[in-house]
Amino acid sequence: MNALDLAVDWRDLRLAGTLHIPSAPGPHPVVLMMQGSGPADREAEGYFAEVRETFLTRGLATYAFDKPGCGESTGDWRDHGIFERGDQAIEVLAALRADDRVDAARVGVWGQSQGGWLVQLVAGQAADLAFAISNSGPTIGVREQNLFGCEHTMRAEGFTESEIVAALELMERVHDAAVQGLPFEQVDRELIQPVRDERWAEAYMTVDDVEEWRLGQIFLQEAYDPLDSLVRVECPFLAVYGGRDVLVPAWRSAHEAGDALDRGPCAAPAVVV
Repeated sequence: MNALDLAVDWRDLRLAGTLHIPSAPGPHPVVLMMQGSGPADREAEGYFAEVRETFLTRGLATYAFDKPGCGESTGDWRDHGIFERGDQAIEVLAALRADDRVDAARVGVWGQSQGGWLVQLVAGQAADLAFAISNSGPTIGVREQNLFGCEHTMRAEGFTESEIVAALELMERVHDAAVQGLPFEQVDRELIQPVRDERWAEAYMTVDDVEEWRLGQIFLQEAYDPLDSLVRVECPFLAVYGGRDVLVPAWRSAHEAGDALDRGPCAAPAVVV
């Protein structure tokens, strides 16, 4: 296995990453690996290593890049929502196809959590993908997923129903404020600070600064609908869910993903597990 540094220019940013190539002769099929939410380098803080090895042992090259402002990439990851992350991925896919170590006809994507949303988005836009694999990619949008994750995580951690209701009501108000574009100082003063003494506040009301609030506004104002992307997918698509996931409605997402893929132009196999 060879590991080669490869950077891609996107707008005014430099996205730095690593192309891992199997030891067998190429050119090789390649999979672009995409991280979940939050700051993350090309290793996703170690999460990617085992997944990457699985691909490599099966003859696939892999590529992952540092999010903007992480590792060696320029910029700030908090400036980019789902749609711009998707644009970055599409630019990277074009660069991979142009690399003579890569089989340009066999380029695919894999992503987990928020990266699963990206897989849906990119697969719905890029008709020339060879395959797409979404790991825990919700079929619901950001707002609904935030509420689902809050409710089910709090319930699993033993919070009372009244505490869960209070947290969800406040989260709805914070979402509304983000969509309206209200400034962080106002939201912090009127919504966040009054609940700081609640025992659930530290875990579920963590809008800590202007930059974090700006990112939340981007995601909520985009109003990304995964089903709009899934219904346009043409390539073979694998969606994987865990039945005990407290952040993603696994059974609902499995049903909705399968239905959307069946209704779309995807003539190749679509598998939801």
